[in-house]
Amino acid sequence: MRINKKWLLLPLVIVSLIALTGCLERVELNKLGIVAGLAIDTTDEGYTLTAQILNPSAISGEAHNGLPIYNLTADGESIHEAYKKIDFLSSSALSLSHLNVIVINEDIAKAGVAPVLNFALRRDDIRPDINIVVAKDAHANDILNVVTALDMIPATQINVSSMIPTHTARLTSYNLYEVVDMVNSDAINVVLNAVSIHREEDRLGEKVERKNGTEGTTTQTGQTVDNILDITAPVQLRIEHLAVFNGDKMVGFIDDAEAQLYNMVLGDYKRYDIVTQIDEDYYTSLGVTKIKSKITTDLEHNEATIKFELSGIILENTYPVDFTNTENLDAISDYLKQEFEDDMNAFVNKVQTELKSDIFGIGGKAHTQEHKVWKEKDGYWSELFPELTIHVEVELDINSVGEIGNVTL
Repeated sequence: MRINKKWLLLPLVIVSLIALTGCLERVELNKLGIVAGLAIDTTDEGYTLTAQILNPSAISGEAHNGLPIYNLTADGESIHEAYKKIDFLSSSALSLSHLNVIVINEDIAKAGVAPVLNFALRRDDIRPDINIVVAKDAHANDILNVVTALDMIPATQINVSSMIPTHTARLTSYNLYEVVDMVNSDAINVVLNAVSIHREEDRLGEKVERKNGTEGTTTQTGQTVDNILDITAPVQLRIEHLAVFNGDKMVGFIDDAEAQLYNMVLGDYKRYDIVTQIDEDYYTSLGVTKIKSKITTDLEHNEATIKFELSGIILENTYPVDFTNTENLDAISDYLKQEFEDDMNAFVNKVQTELKSDIFGIGGKAHTQEHKVWKEKDGYWSELFPELTIHVEVELDINSVGEIGNVTL
């Protein structure tokens, strides 16, 4: 039986046709507007939305004097309407698949982040691992305008900075789904990173003459390449506070020292140092190398206990003491323990009386430990939490006095 050679070519033709169809809906990279960050501010009529879009020609090196990003801004009664207007303004089809960060101003945070979360969740091209941050003492779009030496794409720098919790306990990092879960939870409230703009005269306390002859540092200074030509950038982005929420509304800020205590309560410990002053003139510092925290509740008596087990290494000591004497070592341990207890009690008091927000998740622990009692109190936990008596208990051990041992310099 002879086989027609035409039939032998048929599979090859079919495979070729299938391969060709894969390119029919392809969008060229230079025709795609990749959005790295979004900034959302409020107006009297609704919202101002700023999209930070990657500039492919600058990234590839074709544009020698261009920035790797450009920003487009539009207003709308809703966030989606503002976004569609930006889409019309752009010469490229916008894509949110590589979105790193959404920056919101304080007005939106105080009014409620529900509209922002609604917009983000309904977009199937937004990944859940984005960061949502609050612009502190600044417009959200000003945050996305600051170019820095660490990363000339502000949205990327904010995203990378928010990953610092992997090295220290000053910040926090929750993805989109985690934020939504905590906003809708009665058992724990969410805390987000807050980004602020620092200018050179804020640091020096005086006016600074710029190279172009102008005095002072403005937000516009941070929008140009000149901002990265000095060893110390005149305008910098910093995350030195966390924004505390109750439900979807922001109720205040905690500073970076308090942020470390917050992370220690939650067990998200990365690195923490306890510094205590002895007899007014001497200092001893302990680097905590191991921590265990546990929350127990007793809702029938309206109480809760946060217990810490800490151990660490002496990193600094100017107090003339013999560390080979165990009694002296115990005394130093007591100083450090008392310092930590005082700091933690002050922080817990601020959270209860000023912020009135259960950011520790005590309600969640009560739900697990005292399910029947919790069911009676669920629904109005936000009213009960500020009246809760919270005890702080600390056990502290010094594992090592450091490399130089008993020497005091």
